[in-house]
Amino acid sequence: MATSLYKAQFTLKICENHDKKELHAYCKTCDKKVCTTCIKEEHSSHDWETITDILREKKHSLPEECKEIRAEKLPGLKKELDRFEQKQQDEDTRFERNKSILNGSRQRYIDGINKLFDDKIDVCQQKSEAAKQMYTEKHEGLKQKVEYLDMVTTALDKDINTLPDHDILDMEKEMRDELEKALSYFVDKYTSTTVFVPGQMDVQVLENMIGEIHSISAEETNDIDKYSDMITSVKHVSETNAWVCFNDDNHPKLLDRSGDELKVIKTPCYDLITSRCGDIVLSEEKKRIISVLTQDEKTITTFDTKPLYPTLISKTENDDILVTLVDDGDVFDLVPTSRRIVQRMTLTGKVLHTYEFREDGKTRLFTCPTRTTENKNKDVCVINWLSVDSGELVVLHKDGRVKFTYRGDGLESEKFFPYDVECDVKCRILLADHYSKAIHILSSEGMYLCQLCQYEQLIPFVVSIYGDNLWCGFHDGKVKVYKYTY
Repeated sequence: MATSLYKAQFTLKICENHDKKELHAYCKTCDKKVCTTCIKEEHSSHDWETITDILREKKHSLPEECKEIRAEKLPGLKKELDRFEQKQQDEDTRFERNKSILNGSRQRYIDGINKLFDDKIDVCQQKSEAAKQMYTEKHEGLKQKVEYLDMVTTALDKDINTLPDHDILDMEKEMRDELEKALSYFVDKYTSTTVFVPGQMDVQVLENMIGEIHSISAEETNDIDKYSDMITSVKHVSETNAWVCFNDDNHPKLLDRSGDELKVIKTPCYDLITSRCGDIVLSEEKKRIISVLTQDEKTITTFDTKPLYPTLISKTENDDILVTLVDDGDVFDLVPTSRRIVQRMTLTGKVLHTYEFREDGKTRLFTCPTRTTENKNKDVCVINWLSVDSGELVVLHKDGRVKFTYRGDGLESEKFFPYDVECDVKCRILLADHYSKAIHILSSEGMYLCQLCQYEQLIPFVVSIYGDNLWCGFHDGKVKVYKYTY
């Protein structure tokens, strides 16, 4: 059974390149069987051994290797199978919920718009079926490889001393190849979510009466695993490059998608952004200044923020900057003189707007403002830490009026501690949250849509979007890049 499974009847014992030459050796460099002529020619400088010698080693080591795969690798792969199945079930549940919302809203509208409802349901179903198809394909692919590995390791373990020598080599190589492929099947690399959000009734815009389908997915394309220090900031520069700041190293690094360092900023800083013309804007917290540097790091402008400390900065649609500023008092113990503000500034330091109090001019907006960003609709999104382990998102209209506050509403976890905020081109808001270990997606009106990039162990700390590239920095120093589809 084992020999038929691995096509041993087609084992090639004669060299395909040198007629009538027996394959009596194995090239370790190329991972293939070779003949004497091969060794003299294209494999002359390679590491090789005779079939007899290498089989002596393989017969000794392969049973243990098979046991190790079954004990250490296969359980994890089978767990991934279960998680793919759960993804499929989640898609069914999500689709049924979306369809239920649509059908419940349907009764509120006139018969003439029934077709629009059906069209929306069809889109939801197509998106869900497409997602299910992807998970099914991944599930089936991994299932085949798991079954194969289960069978081949059992066969090699049991029949190692009875199988033909060449069959053992072929089976062992195919086993390693299939194991490598199987280990690439990882559920967290694939996320596909379709969420329907009902809109408000508007007789002039029928589409808005029904609502909007948010179809959001993220597929991991790059995994940068070269660093161990906590990442405090990721700011995109282009489709392929982003500045990355680390907690213990105050010199930001420009990385490409492979993690290679293209440049390092010599000036110590806490955070940075790049302007449209390529200038680099640095938040030098210890000096309490903002510096604007050319690409060759020659200072163009420096303006101080004394007595306040600038922490994190972001840029606006018209190339101004948003800066969070705090005093030197206890972070969470506010007194009447405490200053916790967000300022909109030009790149020359001119203050355009200060966000500090609510409309009454007395009630504070923030306890400890950290990350900020401006949405495409001109809303100002601010992460406000309330304590050492809790926080909220405060979204302001451009004039400073509070639009909404989000504290992880409706989620299973009782705690919510956001680290970073970013907005996509459709004005949806992305929040990196500590407790759910995921990125929350909100509508521009504050409605929770879904979660992306959720891992069992990794904690997303910072996010940055450029086109369809979503960069995510994690608490343990990892950086992942996703294809963000919306």
